Amino acid sequence: MANEDLIYRITRAVYDRLGSTVDDTTVEQLVTDIYKQVGETRADSTDGSSARMIISVFGLDHPGIVAGVSQVLGEAGCSIIDINQTVVQGKFAMVIIADTTRARESTAELKDRLRSEGQKLGVRIYAQREDLFNAMHRI
Repeated sequence: MANEDLIYRITRAVYDRLGSTVDDTTVEQLVTDIYKQVGETRADSTDGSSARMIISVFGLDHPGIVAGVSQVLGEAGCSIIDINQTVVQGKFAMVIIADTTRARESTAELKDRLRSEGQKLGVRIYAQREDLFNAMHRI
């Protein structure tokens, strides 16, 4: 069974059990824990990778947002694979795909550092493993 399909089925089961009002962070944590317990290690590039992270940044535009997020990733040992940012009527939006294979910290620690940096920068930063992102957005 492909990684994405397994994650999708786990995610669907969690939502079915907890209901649609449960917050996405709780679902992501549960799915991650269950997925680890199942021990699925097969990587299929079309499913997304557990070694890549999707990072979304939203807020009012001002200088230093890209630099702040990039610095956190650089300090953690992550590479930016792809980046796209735009400003629409003063609103900033950015999506980064980062390679976390050489990260010097766990996904949870990196996500916390990104959230903290977002608070300093006055923007919202959401980060999620690519395979979980792909599976959760099929629902």
